[in-house]
Amino acid sequence: MLRNAGLSATDFVQVAKSVTGRAYIVNMEWGDFTDDQLDEVIVRAEEGVARLRAMEMAAIAEKKARKTHVHDGYRSIVDWVAARADVSHKTARRLSWTASRLANAPEVAASLVEGEITFDRAEQVCRLPDGKRAGHERYDISQLKRLVAQHRRLSPKREKKNSVGYLQFQPSLDETSESIWGELPGTDSMLVRKAVDQRADEIIDSSMGLGVAERRALALVSICQDSLYEETGRGETPPGEVTVVVDARSAAESNGEAGVSVLGGPRVGRKVLEGVLCNAVAEVIGVTEDGRPLDLGRKTRTVSPALRRFVLARDHGCTAEACSSDYRIEVHHTVPWSEGGATDAADLVSLCWFHHHVVVHRLGFGILRLGASRVRLVRPR
Repeated sequence: MLRNAGLSATDFVQVAKSVTGRAYIVNMEWGDFTDDQLDEVIVRAEEGVARLRAMEMAAIAEKKARKTHVHDGYRSIVDWVAARADVSHKTARRLSWTASRLANAPEVAASLVEGEITFDRAEQVCRLPDGKRAGHERYDISQLKRLVAQHRRLSPKREKKNSVGYLQFQPSLDETSESIWGELPGTDSMLVRKAVDQRADEIIDSSMGLGVAERRALALVSICQDSLYEETGRGETPPGEVTVVVDARSAAESNGEAGVSVLGGPRVGRKVLEGVLCNAVAEVIGVTEDGRPLDLGRKTRTVSPALRRFVLARDHGCTAEACSSDYRIEVHHTVPWSEGGATDAADLVSLCWFHHHVVVHRLGFGILRLGASRVRLVRPR
């Protein structure tokens, strides 16, 4: 690749030094730059990155040809690059794959060496069939990826591989959230996306300013809740039953911001805990530093069935101003139960799933009571 571009290894070393001079970058007075100058720096820097990537991939291709990564004890060149260059396997695979293709695409290699195209563009152009690469400049990277997908052959083997799909759940290290990812066959994906978007349009007020991704996440939770509580219908959410485990010292020292978790579930903070306890049969277990239970509290229904039925009958649906939703009406403490709010009719209001689950407990809106069955949601300061 270096030979095809007409540049020597020495030339590349000089390029690397010119774009990575540490003293130059540290001593820059970035506050004195205009927006146009900053734009120019970003573009020129990406040109330098492209040249460095060209040099890196040339070395990777040569090392792969020599098979010296095997002598270093690595299973593949991808593993070697990931370890020695300290990059993710995804980045290592992209670099190795593109390096192996550039030998047969000298015009792409030359453009990369000159900084005329980025590494991301070079990778996608290499994925296009021969004879289809001309005019790639008309497309941005996302459009190029779609163009590549159109030309990718869908063999019976590949079609069979994609016929089932998969779904993965990965909790975060602090167990406060969980990443979900996977892959579905195209027709199944269209079905899931349509169902999620339709549910989001049904129950989530677009005026709240939530992004598409946030709306879809909440809609998915709603659909799963419907599945678990199918026998109750969509008009009402039955109280859940939870056991909360509290590490006494950690919770006391952090005012409830640490040391609290749901048994068999994730760690939770005060806001999430308030939402869990607002409409649940709750049992709280305190634990000392050496793991001994402080007190096994009896299960307590925060709102009795009779009181809950009274509040729902009194309010005739969601009490939030101008809300006509009848989707999963839940009872909410205007003063949080965890802060000593009284469990009586005067302190309880009925809210739909969106206003209770999302607006109050997720976004932190407060409650301004305008009457027995009418409230205004107040934006948090």
